[in-house]
Amino acid sequence: MEPQQDSSEEQSPSAAARRRLPDWLDCHRKPVRMILRLYASLIFCWDILIILVQFFLTLLKSLFHLVRPPKAKSLSGEVAAVIGSGRGVGYDLALQLAALGVKVACIDINTTDNDLLVKKIQAAGGTACAIECDVTDKAAVGKMVATVERNFGTISMLLHCCNVPSARSLVTEPPPIEFTLTLGVISHFLLLEAVLPKMKKVSHGHIVFLTSVAGVSGLKHQMPLAVSQFAVQGLYESTLEELRIEKRQHTIHTTLVHIYPFIITDHCLNDIRLRISSAFGRIKSDDAAQRIIAGVRRNELEISIPAPLYAMETSDSTTNKKILCVGLCNIDIIQTCATYPEEDSDQRCQSSRWQRGGNASNNCTVLANLGADCELLASFSDSAQFQFALDDLRRRRIQFTHCPFHRDTEVPLSTVWLSLATGTRTIVHSNPNLPELTVNDFAKCNLKEYGWIHFEARRNTAEIARMIGRIHRWNIERPEGIAEKITISVELEKPRASNLELLVNGIDYVFVGKDFARYLQHATARDAVIGIKQLHPGQYTVICPWGASDTVAQDADGRWYSQPTYPPAVIRDSLGAGDTFVAGCIFKLFQGKSTLPEALEYASRLAGAKLAHFGFDLPGNSNGVQ
Repeated sequence: MEPQQDSSEEQSPSAAARRRLPDWLDCHRKPVRMILRLYASLIFCWDILIILVQFFLTLLKSLFHLVRPPKAKSLSGEVAAVIGSGRGVGYDLALQLAALGVKVACIDINTTDNDLLVKKIQAAGGTACAIECDVTDKAAVGKMVATVERNFGTISMLLHCCNVPSARSLVTEPPPIEFTLTLGVISHFLLLEAVLPKMKKVSHGHIVFLTSVAGVSGLKHQMPLAVSQFAVQGLYESTLEELRIEKRQHTIHTTLVHIYPFIITDHCLNDIRLRISSAFGRIKSDDAAQRIIAGVRRNELEISIPAPLYAMETSDSTTNKKILCVGLCNIDIIQTCATYPEEDSDQRCQSSRWQRGGNASNNCTVLANLGADCELLASFSDSAQFQFALDDLRRRRIQFTHCPFHRDTEVPLSTVWLSLATGTRTIVHSNPNLPELTVNDFAKCNLKEYGWIHFEARRNTAEIARMIGRIHRWNIERPEGIAEKITISVELEKPRASNLELLVNGIDYVFVGKDFARYLQHATARDAVIGIKQLHPGQYTVICPWGASDTVAQDADGRWYSQPTYPPAVIRDSLGAGDTFVAGCIFKLFQGKSTLPEALEYASRLAGAKLAHFGFDLPGNSNGVQ
């Protein structure tokens, strides 16, 4: 039998003939190919053009933010779930977020420390709840999210802190591989699965991934830990890309935080020493938390603590500088009367109100109304009555993160009588047992964040002088990359001889009140300025407002200025007029665009506008000055 030939080979000549294009169509093959190639080339060039345009737009945006950093967003009213809040950075994140008006769900498997944290937040006037949860258990995570939503509403901020290794864990025997990967990686997926869809539903949220630099460089004998830390970075990048593709990156933000465990001092072993300890210094856990929150408020994509350890970290020089006012925060009980009440008389007032008071506190109120980013440092009482002042600070978005709370202390009160007949006010102060600030309280503030620090002279002048000395040394030895020094100003108002102890090296501006000038036996503002300069010669500016008379000032170079006042036709409320003047000067001078005469002119008009209205909320616009 003859072998059969392949049928395909027999049919190939005829099939090839059938597949051949007609002559009239074959002649158009080359032009079609040329058109397709031209189309592909145009698409390629178009893609390249889009990439170049996006590159230059991003570059211009980055350069613009170097000159003018993005404004920090408000976190008031957000609902944050802080995972691992019982200790370390998570503990301080929960505290500071609550101080900013965030409703904080403190989530930790350590119930003892977590409960103490919540009590501390609530004592400070914050809103928080403690939830025990094993974040490696899917059912427990779902139950925890439901509890948070029932108490506070939809979670809008998720901060996973329990995966960051402590310094102790890096020098001791590593935990089992399964536990490390489950806690470090799987828990992130479980939390994202429970929280992210609900953030997408409301088109609002912020997710913060905390990871160790072990995910960047690795660690000897710590392979599971390094793998889990690197996985968190991959999860962050995948989440960011998912949000970008879904066009949600502008409504749901993500931030990746790199932490170097040996630099963070909290819970660090005493026997751990850096080989070059002076290279980066040590960072307190509350400072690290403050840096993280500052980055979150500016929607930064990546943060490194400390910054030099990660090349992609944004320079700290782009941080918005704040104005810090140090002094008193009390409650004013204000009675507005037709005339000043006579002794041993019974009189009905025209109106009555409560108002948060204190010179430094009022300075912050005016600065906040003007749009400045400001912070108050004052001693706070833990009494229920003081909640009024805390609520007002939050409403005006005045920060008070570093204010110490004192247990079993009474609220400082000031009873004020405003006379409509004369426009004057009479004040009786009461401060039974609230301690004054100490230099240790001030040391908790990160000086890198401030561009101007203003002090109200109080009875703790020795401590205030030490605070000024601390800033002065920082200005001289300020870290590399910090171009501008911190401006220091003091207000000498109360008639006390101890105020003169604040005339120390390093001050830039001294505001001299009329009462203090008269206490020093000076009859005019000019005499007061001369007297202050004689007591403490130096290159600083002295400003002396003199009530209804002209304000007199002498700058650091010895030039004199005189500024008239602008009283309204009817004076309704003189309480806080001096504080308004001081805040107006600081606001204009801090902007760096106004000369001293321009700042005095602005502050005088601002104080005049305040005299015509009750309180500090002036109608028309935010500053009341046209």
